[in-house]
Amino acid sequence: MDDVKLYLDTEAKGRPRGDLKTVEKDHGRIETRKVWVTENSDWLQQKNKWSGLQSIVLVEATREIQDKKPKERRCFISSLPADAKLLGTTIREHWAIENSLHYVLDVAFNEDQCRLRTGHSAENLAIIRRFALNLLKQNKSCKLGVKNKRLKAAYDDNYRASILNLQCSS
Repeated sequence: MDDVKLYLDTEAKGRPRGDLKTVEKDHGRIETRKVWVTENSDWLQQKNKWSGLQSIVLVEATREIQDKKPKERRCFISSLPADAKLLGTTIREHWAIENSLHYVLDVAFNEDQCRLRTGHSAENLAIIRRFALNLLKQNKSCKLGVKNKRLKAAYDDNYRASILNLQCSS
């Protein structure tokens, strides 16, 4: 991927404003994103490893927080056409979903503190957490956040049974 980064950095210098520029102000910061896309991938030696490759994307994000302006560049390959607006939106939506899921799993299940590393244990537990998260979100019997629903399910047999759609006879 180093050759992709080098190519995109060179490509971006030729079009300094980018193919798409978005500015968002949220959470006390201003974030500017520039997106460069190209469909030119003939130079890429590993092109045959990615069937359906249609575009290569560079996203440059600058976050203005107080007096700091850190800049981050990310490279992507895509099977979508080289359309800066489409690819910029798709990348943004993907990470919004990913970040919101990770945030809930970390807050409700303390996922970042899990230190399982042997065999498939980490992967198996991640699947169980997502399964539990989906069950908790589907249950509308009380107005609690996911973390509190999880805690309530730990000490209330009837509530846990309602989440699992079981009949409890106590």
